[in-house]
Order: sequence, then structure tokens, then C-alpha cells
Amino acid sequence: MTPEHLLQLEELCEAAIPAEYIRLLNSYPPELRTANRADDGSDADGTVPDVELYASSAEILKINQEVRQGTILDPEGQEFRWPDQLLVIGETGDGDYYCLDTDGEHEGVLQFRHYSVEFEVIADSLNEFVEMLFDSFVSRTSVNDDDEEEDDDDDSFNTDAEDHE
Repeated sequence: MTPEHLLQLEELCEAAIPAEYIRLLNSYPPELRTANRADDGSDADGTVPDVELYASSAEILKINQEVRQGTILDPEGQEFRWPDQLLVIGETGDGDYYCLDTDGEHEGVLQFRHYSVEFEVIADSLNEFVEMLFDSFVSRTSVNDDDEEEDDDDDSFNTDAEDHE
């Protein structure tokens, strides 16, 4: 993350950006950096760093500026303004956002559900969130590759998951 983007994000969030998150960005897992989002393993839907967990500090800054522009209406018709302390770190691809609470009031990774205009904890920690991404996008590819090899060689494959921390 560039120092300029970090400073701007801290101004937007009115708090320091969690050190754990900065470390993650500075050593972004290579397997996630190249993991494709499409179920068939193609790059038709982009890659994980394009959506679920942004790798680019410019994209992180841009989305955090966007969510803070104006208000939206919640299901009861009340105006909702993005909370300053919530840092968007990625998206679902369906209009929801993944975020961290820079105040530390809520631990882990939150998902903002745009239809219901509410937040839900989806991972108890940033590490757990990264593991979820590995399970969804990296392990899936490995299993598909193993399936193809099994079909070709008629050998069985090991289903033990590798630790990615």
C-alpha cells in the first residue's frame, strides 16, 4: 500500500488502518493473486484481487471514497450513510461489500448486505476470511485439477486441505 493511499484511507476512516491488513496487502498470497473467480476456473469473472480482496491500494481508496458519497435508503425508507470507521476491502461481485471495522468495535470481517442495508460478521478474523477465499477459489481449482488427473490416470487423490496461513 502506498503511503499516500494509506494516509487518505486513514482520513476517510478517521482511524488507523489495521496493521494486520497492511501486512496482508504487502505480502498478498500469490495463490489468491492469480485465483480465478469463475466456477469453470476461467478468467471470465476476473480474479480474487479484482473483487473479493482488493490487492491494489488505488482500488481500495477508490471504493472507500465511492461508498462515502451520498446516502442510500434502507428497507424502512431511512437514509443510510456509510459508517466512517468501516474500511471496504473487497466485494462479493453481487453488490455487497467486505469490510473491516477500524475502530475495533466489531472483530473480523463484516459483509455489508446492500438489499437489507445491514452488516453481518462473516469471518471472525482476517486470517479466517483469507482461508475462506482459499477454500472458495484456490482449493476448488486444486480439486478440479485433481479430478481431471484422476480421470486421466484413474488414480485416487488426497483430499486433505493444506494450511495457507
